[in-house]
Amino acid sequence: MWPALGWSTVACSLLLLLGFVWALRDTWHPSAGLALSQPSAPPVATGGGWADKPQLLVAALGDSLTRGTGDETGDGYVKAAVNSLQKTLGKPVKLINNLAVNGLTAAQLVDRLDQKGFQESIAQADLVLMTIGGNDLFQIAQNGGSVAFGGDVSPELLKEKLPGAEPLLDRIFAKLRKINPYARIVYVGLYNPFYDVTAARSISETVLEWNDYAHRLATADGNMTVVPTYDLFESNGTAYLSSDHFHPNDKGYQRIAVRIVQALQ
Repeated sequence: MWPALGWSTVACSLLLLLGFVWALRDTWHPSAGLALSQPSAPPVATGGGWADKPQLLVAALGDSLTRGTGDETGDGYVKAAVNSLQKTLGKPVKLINNLAVNGLTAAQLVDRLDQKGFQESIAQADLVLMTIGGNDLFQIAQNGGSVAFGGDVSPELLKEKLPGAEPLLDRIFAKLRKINPYARIVYVGLYNPFYDVTAARSISETVLEWNDYAHRLATADGNMTVVPTYDLFESNGTAYLSSDHFHPNDKGYQRIAVRIVQALQ
């Protein structure tokens, strides 16, 4: 009896081991139908215009103006433009990501465009909204984007910085287009926030030179738009600037959003 019981135990153990090995065989050597799928690449925007797209995807990047600093509601021009475009186009318009960083310079944005997270968001976008260059020219952003102004901004020094900053804008546009050949790119032009200060009024000349350079780059690309804002803040700075005398307030951002939507119609 004991030998029979022993052999029965051995047989059951072998059967259990065989079943365990059989269960693991698909994990060790998966067939084509059972193979684990590889992570898919993020979707990439395609050409052909917006009319046939069921929804539009938007990516935003740049400095504190795209972040919405100065707007008490926290929306800035990005959310306002997205919401307005949705109503105007009659289709969903979704913000993928707002990648803007307070105090960001053009040189820093050039480096960030090599990061995977930036590239994945931009590659999906049908529309890219951006601001950059203010920190390169003014270089007075402090404390994470808030600005202190003591009336000593030098128009001459600002003009000296222009030749070194312009090639950076060229590199940014080139990298954006390499990441996404099809997206419509909207660059929000710079303005002179100190126009009401007589000594700083001539800064507008340098700002216009910068915007003109951006416009030439956009014209060469063919699918970029430069949205002007300088006239808004020269004629209505008190109404459209926040208390820091640099960033727009909620009304200023709303006006920028209106111009973006008008430019895209």
